Amino acid sequence: MPRTVNQKMKLLYLIRILSEKTDEEHALSTRELISQLAAYGISAERKSIYDDMECLSHFGYDIGYVKSRKEGGYYLASREF
Repeated sequence: MPRTVNQKMKLLYLIRILSEKTDEEHALSTRELISQLAAYGISAERKSIYDDMECLSHFGYDIGYVKSRKEGGYYLASREF
C-alpha cells in the first residue's frame, strides 16, 4: 500500500473516531473503521487496523472489543475528562 500524506495521521484519526463514535454499546467493525478513515482520505487494510488497535492499547488507550457471530467491533472503553 503506498503511503499518502495523511497516512502518518492514521492513529490520531482512529482515536478521534473511537472517542466520537463509539462506546460499550456502539462498537465499530474493522470494515466501518476503514470506511471512517477513508472519509479523512486515509487508506487502510483490515490487518493494519488490528495492528493499530494493538498499538493504541499498548500506548495506554483502553480499547475494547466486542465479539459477535456476525462481526466484532472496537470501542473506546474509558475516556479522559
